[in-house]
Amino acid sequence: MSSPALQSLVALSARIGRDLNLVQAGGGNTSLKENGTLWVKASGKWLARAAEEDMFLPVPMTDIASNMAASRESFAEYRTRSGTVLRPSVETTMHAVLPHRVVVHVHSVAAIAWSARSDGPESIRSPFDGLRWTWISYIHPGLSLARRIEEELPGKPDVLLLGNHGLVVAGQDCDMAERLLHDVERRLAMNAQPAPPADKQALERLTRRTQWSPAEDDEVHALATNIRSCKIAAGGTMYPDHCVYLGPASATVRAGESIDQAVERYMTRYNYRPSVLLVEGKGVITTKDLNRAGRELLLCLKRVVERIPPGVPPTYLEDWQVAKLMNWDAEKYRISIAQAQS
Repeated sequence: MSSPALQSLVALSARIGRDLNLVQAGGGNTSLKENGTLWVKASGKWLARAAEEDMFLPVPMTDIASNMAASRESFAEYRTRSGTVLRPSVETTMHAVLPHRVVVHVHSVAAIAWSARSDGPESIRSPFDGLRWTWISYIHPGLSLARRIEEELPGKPDVLLLGNHGLVVAGQDCDMAERLLHDVERRLAMNAQPAPPADKQALERLTRRTQWSPAEDDEVHALATNIRSCKIAAGGTMYPDHCVYLGPASATVRAGESIDQAVERYMTRYNYRPSVLLVEGKGVITTKDLNRAGRELLLCLKRVVERIPPGVPPTYLEDWQVAKLMNWDAEKYRISIAQAQS
């Protein structure tokens, strides 16, 4: 039998998980501290299914303290209330170090768009006026991020904007955390840049008799028909879940190129086979087996880049940071769980 507080966390998690502007695929995580235990989402589980799946793990705060003292990144597996054995979120230590009872971490489209701007730390001051907040420049998720957050705790922040990553809000109960989340989202809201319509006929011709097809979600074509968006997406990796789910940067098909030529050019640069191609000025094509997780992250990318204002350069993760994410055992585990649910 779960406590009322844990039931509230489950309901909150399901609500935010159903909003693709806040959470995509197995990203994002939530937690509740109760009687010396951190109830935290299991790694790779989809918050959108929190009301149907038992996905919260009881991790003793003493275990977390021991892991941090020993500089251990990985956690043992724990059992959900129904007995399923899973690993806790890769961000468990981040949730633990914050003193608030409820912590919500989302990969908000608006927050990522602000956090991936070259002027982010300065420009965010005005929208966040009146909040207790701090900016955390990009640092590898997990223990390193938790320790960096600990350095900011004397300022008692309730809001963390994680550079090239996402958003954290915290409160003493779920209602407080949810109200703060919606307030922050309202403050960060920006209009999307317009884009021409897709050239569906050109995409059909290009993909005929191949393992590729025009993107299933019409909205994402703007990622390629808006040339600035296409350039930003191809310029590098702006946040972790993009490379984890879709690979580094975005592959493009230039004018006059075939699909095979575009794939070979991308693989020469990244040693990774793409599942998405941005056909410059025409639209987006994907492999026919692209799963739901990949589609949701593709939608996220489109919504992020179209919210970076003209004249403001984006910031990207370094190649070594991308490689570290893609080869991290914790991320491989998370993706294996998330993709099994796609």
